[in-house]
Amino acid sequence: MVELADRAVEAAWKIRNLSDYDGRLERAVRRFDEISEGRPEPALIVYETALLKSGRTEEEVRGLVREFRDTFYDEEEPLTIPRASGIMNVEGDGWFFGDGELRLLTGRLLGQFQHRVAQYNYVDEREVLRRWADGYDTRLFVRRRIHETEPFVGVVRGLDLTLFQYLRVAAGGNTLVPTQNVARALEALGYGEGADAYETLAQAESLALHLELPAPLVGELLEDLGREGFADFPEPPREAAPEEPTEETSDEGVASEGGTVEGGAAAEEREQKPSPEDRNARRATREDAGNGEEPSKVQDPQVKDAPGVVEESGDKKEAVAPEGAVRDAPGTSEREEEA
Repeated sequence: MVELADRAVEAAWKIRNLSDYDGRLERAVRRFDEISEGRPEPALIVYETALLKSGRTEEEVRGLVREFRDTFYDEEEPLTIPRASGIMNVEGDGWFFGDGELRLLTGRLLGQFQHRVAQYNYVDEREVLRRWADGYDTRLFVRRRIHETEPFVGVVRGLDLTLFQYLRVAAGGNTLVPTQNVARALEALGYGEGADAYETLAQAESLALHLELPAPLVGELLEDLGREGFADFPEPPREAAPEEPTEETSDEGVASEGGTVEGGAAAEEREQKPSPEDRNARRATREDAGNGEEPSKVQDPQVKDAPGVVEESGDKKEAVAPEGAVRDAPGTSEREEEA
């Protein structure tokens, strides 16, 4: 699931960054609206889906559906599911390309939806179909790859997953039809090859979520891309490799990798660099020999001639000034100056 989501994010970026993305999206919306407007009655949606099993093109099927509607349309008596079912029971196989099996399939599907409409009091037929198409149970049976056991339309033999999804889309469901063109477009976007219809459906619906578009529109987009054999998608920018951390030092401590300062023993173990002011002061002290300072010696009390060492004389302690000390140093008494 994580891999599928990552691929969907990348595929969504590729589609959004197509140079003609806006134009493709507009064409998909226009085409879907035109198809939807040609399906005014829910009964004709079921009829159209059943006719597609004949293997005829969608243009041929829709042409026959329009002819049926023009023939039996009545302003005072709309083509509801019960009325359309009654007409087909008395008409011949000519409305089914001469195939009696298609006539039987259509009658069974209409009977299932008629039964479902009867379960909802005062609910429009179109809304009943939409609720079935987007219902949790319907999506669950498809996700589990057992749509043929779905207890409503699935019990009607003869509908494979493609026709099942076609009926869901036509009924207003937020899904798409996993055609060969859709699968081809997904492969060009970076999905693996050899995906079956269920995998293609899952990949395309996940892509629709990341594109934040209705799934039927994404289906039209992918159908268009697959039909063209389009494969020149832009590549998303890759993340730059992280730079190697460098060591930095400061006057307050020793920096670890990444520039963070570590104190305590780690700071004491390394020699701190003196500041520029300290270096200048030390240099001036070394150059000025008349300031009375000498190179430092080990301050050992046993060394008599060590500067600043206190010598004891009876009970009185006097500090012996180092040789060459400044006479006017602070603390020098007038008596000592006179002497």
